[in-house]
Amino acid sequence: MKIRHKDFLLEINVEELPASYVRPALDKLKNAFIERLRAEHIAHGDVAVFGTAGTLICYIKDIQLRQEELSHEISGPPKRIAFDENNNPTPQGIGFAKNQGVNIKDLKIKSTLKGEYVFIVKRIKAKPAKEVLSAIIPEIIKSISFPKTMKWDDSGIRFARPIESILVLLDKENIKIKMGNAPAKVIKGVSSAAYLKKLEKSYTLNQDKRKIEIEKMIKMAQKKLGLDESIDKNLLEEINFLVKSPVLVIGDFDKKFLAIPRDVLAASMSKHQRIFTLSKDGKLVNKFAAILDGKGRNIADMKKVYGNILEARLKDSLFFYNEDIKKPLLDQTDKLKDLIFQKDLGNMFEKIQRLEVLSLFISEKLNIEALKKEDIRKAAHLSKSDLLTQMVGEFPSLQGIMGMEYALKSGEKESVAIAIKEHYLPKGLDDNLPETIEGAVLAISDRIDNITGLLGSGIEPKGSFDPFGIRRNSQCLIQIIKHKGFRINLTSLIDKAIELYNCRGGFKTTLPYKPEELRGRVINYIKERLEFLAPDTKPMELKQSVLKSDCNDIAGVFKRVEALSEISAETYFLKAAKVCERTSNILKGAKGEKIGQVNKSLLKEDLEKEVWKAYSVNSLAIKNLIKEEKYKEATRLYGEAFFEALHKFFDNVLVNAEDSSLRQNRLAMMLAINKLYTNDVADLAMLPQIVVQ
Repeated sequence: MKIRHKDFLLEINVEELPASYVRPALDKLKNAFIERLRAEHIAHGDVAVFGTAGTLICYIKDIQLRQEELSHEISGPPKRIAFDENNNPTPQGIGFAKNQGVNIKDLKIKSTLKGEYVFIVKRIKAKPAKEVLSAIIPEIIKSISFPKTMKWDDSGIRFARPIESILVLLDKENIKIKMGNAPAKVIKGVSSAAYLKKLEKSYTLNQDKRKIEIEKMIKMAQKKLGLDESIDKNLLEEINFLVKSPVLVIGDFDKKFLAIPRDVLAASMSKHQRIFTLSKDGKLVNKFAAILDGKGRNIADMKKVYGNILEARLKDSLFFYNEDIKKPLLDQTDKLKDLIFQKDLGNMFEKIQRLEVLSLFISEKLNIEALKKEDIRKAAHLSKSDLLTQMVGEFPSLQGIMGMEYALKSGEKESVAIAIKEHYLPKGLDDNLPETIEGAVLAISDRIDNITGLLGSGIEPKGSFDPFGIRRNSQCLIQIIKHKGFRINLTSLIDKAIELYNCRGGFKTTLPYKPEELRGRVINYIKERLEFLAPDTKPMELKQSVLKSDCNDIAGVFKRVEALSEISAETYFLKAAKVCERTSNILKGAKGEKIGQVNKSLLKEDLEKEVWKAYSVNSLAIKNLIKEEKYKEATRLYGEAFFEALHKFFDNVLVNAEDSSLRQNRLAMMLAINKLYTNDVADLAMLPQIVVQ
């Protein structure tokens, strides 16, 4: 029996990748193979990926050995032109066959709605899977994106780390793939399935099983020692890709180091040695858990090595901490003048001055009480001072955390200290958000200052490449405002941020953007992130229709999306959408027209008078409902007020009348009705196939 399918394996061996790169790379590798094999019409079974910091593997079961046979029809001239009345081919028929590279006998006749036409069926030659794989594998490897890449030889190929070798097996057949100067790895007489089993025997190949294994080891030890069963999930994910065969070591350290703040201990242990802190009843104990790679190692010796290194690290941390608390945090602030914020954007002292003003500006808009405003201003003034401490110099991840610690040690109010810590939150989409008003206001000020300054200096993300975190800053800004329900006018906030840069000379005169241009760039960028973060809707265009209306109130955008999603199947919603659609379509064809205010004396037809009466009677009520954020009720009233009246109007009255005054007056009426809803709720004309039953 002829074999039609074989298992496939790709192994990319690299110099050690950053652990955080591995899982995203595996996901991209898997998705790329699925997409490319589908595009190449090669059927296959399950696709699995495995990885460590040094190896990325893709294993595909039952790859079809040849592409599927494909054919497509090419239509030619009508039969009456391709053949004469005696059914002999005409010059046109012969020419069509010749151009398509087929014999005249291969022409077929097909009946269509337009009559009988000649056509040919052209078959696409199927290629062997080996040939296709040889072509697509280098492209797939190059398509794997990383936060940072490098070149390591004269080939110009970029990857996160140098590629050492590439193994490709289609069952027992080696397919030699070369990337730059990296050699192809060749294994003789071993099938892809056998090679995979060999790897599985030598170490825990599956990263998800390996992660569960590590977590189980640590939790069993914690239970045995009567300790809290808690694990640093981020450190667990990192270690998972740094080891192949995990082995647990439990060690201890001198109790005197427990005087160091918990976050400092955790950072010191995780950064340099990647070891876990252990706790009892929520308090750290002088023990640690370490994961080694490889069985058969002398646990006692390794425990001693880890303990000695940890003690040296903790001595440094304790020294840094004791040195830092000798001076109040405020003493560091003036030194921020020597710390650059960003090229072309001044120093960190100028930044905290902007944050003070921005924070007070936001506080005024939110009507925050005077005492809290002063706390926010003080927190803004101290917000970056910990950047100059020895501890944050050693552990940058502790910025904000140490600011809070040192502020408390300096006698600052707890609300001020917490705001310093919280203004760095969230650090990602799934991170905690600021809970205090002080922390949230300062966090918003910091984000809008970052976004405005970076975009204003010409920096912007490209694809997944966002080294300055503009995308992250935008998403965090939106998350905080939504979480706290703050009603802040985005345009006025951006204008204030631009004003502060300009009046303090933060921008060079050679910057490519004027204030109004920069405002537009910042708004558009935040709007893009808003679309990403807003919940999905059915239809998906509903979210886009909301974003096309006023986006100055971020919290309001989420309210509108939620409210309209709940009623999108209601008849009154569809009526409102139809009103938006019909008025919008009329206005699209009126470009160049001078549309002013509606002149009631120019309303000649009874039906147009009825439409304007509907507007006059209902517009104030609709505006008030929108102002009160009763979007469902506003939509209902809008749809019921105008749907029938406009239907009769469009059927019987010509909007684009020859008389320019009548035409422009009717267009003005359409514009007034359209903007009544679309300005502040949603441009429902964007919805597809609006049908009112």
